[in-house]
Amino acid sequence: MSGLLPFFVAGLGFLFISAVESIPFSSAPSRSRYLPLRLRYTSSLTLSSLFLLSSLLSLSLSLSTHSHDPLGASLPLSSLAASSFFLLYSLSGLLSLPPLSLLPLPSSFLDLLAFFSFSLQFIFFYLRRKDLDGIENRYFDLLLVPILLCILSTLLIISWPTSLLPRLARAAGLALQGTWFLQMAFSFFTSAISHGCDIHHKSRANYTIKCKTHEDYHRARAIATLQFNCHLALLIVTATVIYGLLARNKPSNHNGYRPLNKELQMGTGISTFTLDSDEEDTEIVVESNGHQSGHFALHVPDQNGTVEKISRD
Repeated sequence: MSGLLPFFVAGLGFLFISAVESIPFSSAPSRSRYLPLRLRYTSSLTLSSLFLLSSLLSLSLSLSTHSHDPLGASLPLSSLAASSFFLLYSLSGLLSLPPLSLLPLPSSFLDLLAFFSFSLQFIFFYLRRKDLDGIENRYFDLLLVPILLCILSTLLIISWPTSLLPRLARAAGLALQGTWFLQMAFSFFTSAISHGCDIHHKSRANYTIKCKTHEDYHRARAIATLQFNCHLALLIVTATVIYGLLARNKPSNHNGYRPLNKELQMGTGISTFTLDSDEEDTEIVVESNGHQSGHFALHVPDQNGTVEKISRD
């Protein structure tokens, strides 16, 4: 995959899949029950098909007589495996949905296919080091973080299929992949590339970003790390704002709380309690009338044994 348009489309696709992934699945029987799943599988099918077409196009161009790049054919082939698994996952999910259910598969099996797809994607970007000095390797290494988050969250989904938190974690990983693909599109193929660095194309799939001096290399890698931290902070802030809006619009339940004055007014009898002292044989008796809020009486014995009643409203 090379060029501004493929990276830009990939970023938007991952963001859309992330938005669909964060929609909670409803168990109520209705027509729109399977709509989020259908959108998820359809968008994943579209994105994986575009990846396959881009890889096949790069492969055909590298095999042409005009290309003399020995790595031009191997790089697209390495990305076909991950794209094919994502395509298999999407097709299996669509065929398993009602009302047709041509291929009824359990959700755990579909999540297992997603786990293998993300694992192949992780291996592809982890081993994509055709040029050790290329700045693009730093961006691809940082891309491994959201891919690893998707792998771990998919394992948690397989273990706890009814839990919502693992699906939200996978949605966050997909969103971070989407924003990072957009960042790579602008950082690789536009004037936003780091100062002192240029992109060199050997073929459509084989390209590298080289800098002039060692200072330019260090600055470009530091800029990539700073950009990733900004994307991560943006994701956290956005998730916090969305959660706050949803929690604010959700009606709160106050049925479990009751004001204290109502509890005082509910009493019909007279309640008494005594405070005994170990040092003196003094007994304090408190009487409260439940019908009159704030009225109580104290029976305090003096030294001669005479009980004195003190009342207060």
